[in-house]
Amino acid sequence: MQTADSWAEEGEALVAGSSYGSAEFERGLGLLQKAAEAGSGAAQLTLGHVYSQMHHMPDAPRQAAAWYRRAAEQGEPTALNRLADLHMIGRGVPQDDAEALRLYNRTAERGYAVMQCNLAYMLSEGIGGPADAREALGWYLRAAAQGEPRAYFNLGLCFFDGTGASRNPLQAWAWMENARRQDYPCSTAELQRIGAGLGPAELAQARELAERIEQNFMQLQQALERRPEVLESPEKYRRLVEQNFAALAVPAFSLDPAARPAAAGGGRTHVPSAQVRVSEHPNIFTVDDFVSRSECAHLMTLAGQDLRPAHTLTADILSQENLAFTGNMAALQTVLCDAVVRQVERRIGSMFRLPASHVEPLSVLRYQGGHRYAPHVDYFDAARMQENRSKGDNAGQRVASFLVYLRAAEAGGETHYLTLGRKIAGRERMALCHFNCLPSGEPDAATLHTGEAVVRGEKWLARTTLREKPFY
Repeated sequence: MQTADSWAEEGEALVAGSSYGSAEFERGLGLLQKAAEAGSGAAQLTLGHVYSQMHHMPDAPRQAAAWYRRAAEQGEPTALNRLADLHMIGRGVPQDDAEALRLYNRTAERGYAVMQCNLAYMLSEGIGGPADAREALGWYLRAAAQGEPRAYFNLGLCFFDGTGASRNPLQAWAWMENARRQDYPCSTAELQRIGAGLGPAELAQARELAERIEQNFMQLQQALERRPEVLESPEKYRRLVEQNFAALAVPAFSLDPAARPAAAGGGRTHVPSAQVRVSEHPNIFTVDDFVSRSECAHLMTLAGQDLRPAHTLTADILSQENLAFTGNMAALQTVLCDAVVRQVERRIGSMFRLPASHVEPLSVLRYQGGHRYAPHVDYFDAARMQENRSKGDNAGQRVASFLVYLRAAEAGGETHYLTLGRKIAGRERMALCHFNCLPSGEPDAATLHTGEAVVRGEKWLARTTLREKPFY
């Protein structure tokens, strides 16, 4: 006997395993809609995912928002997360940062650590409301109480910089060490930076505190194993987490802001450095510290969920040129996007004086030993422009290109502008940008460039291009 769950399962498999417009895709979509109308929250959520990624399908944004909303009404936390994302970019719903903040707050209050980190980021950056570093620190602490490595990493930064908390390198080291134990990106380098200022006695104290933090989380896991029924009640779960975390008995880690040592409020909104001109023709410039340390590590985490050989990611309209790249790649499509991705997109757009809607979805490239990107240009030729229009892509030419180094290679890996005869070595968190077109609007053939082979270490890039018209 078929049920809503079986329709949802079969429909999801068909949609995931077939191309858009095929008979199998349409059949899968029909099964998902049948299951969703029968009340399946899983099917409603999947339909939201499907429509949110159909950038060129008429009415797709409204459909995505509608299905996410229906799934959210059934208590699907991921649906609330996706609705928050849609409000940040204004797809299918009004653009409204305050509403996105409210939606993240709803899931954070229910104890979801990932959403607590998103809420903390918005509060620290002042997105949707006034920046409040102390309030952000509280949400990172709540996520850390549940063993969330992103929270460990950010608490390490907060206590080291004195952002939302009194500056304490010893406590910063303890949090960062726990991020390192979970292999969180960039944590090893940050641990070395923090530890450089600690003496032997302080390092010993920091290690002891790190052990206590790790043991505290293990105690929470043991309590949940003894009392699995707690997971069925958000309120009971929250109380258990908070009671367990309070056993650390560190005033600076209190979930009650009044009990923490006094520290400045405000936020730590990230501001990149000024642009540095590399070349007038082609028009190339760099920007140091384009992303924060927190944003850099988070982008690597998001990409790490979906890294695959680039040549396997050639099915969509954005990635036909990926055959030129020999490394691994992850496309940060809508389902992987969150407040950090949207804020970075806004920053990219403003750098080129364009709205964020002109920014194509980010992708992350991971170069390992010997990986390279063959000579290429990023603009579309006339044939590609025509092909794009035939597929419903009316966003026009790629007018500019952007990349930011999330990790720089130890040797090799330069971006080589062949016409200019210049190789540009990256630095971590440095953006490298160029305009693909001349002031006349004609494609600039002088932008021919390559990603030189990595000789030692790894190179991670977040990259995108900007269109002449809104992509969404």
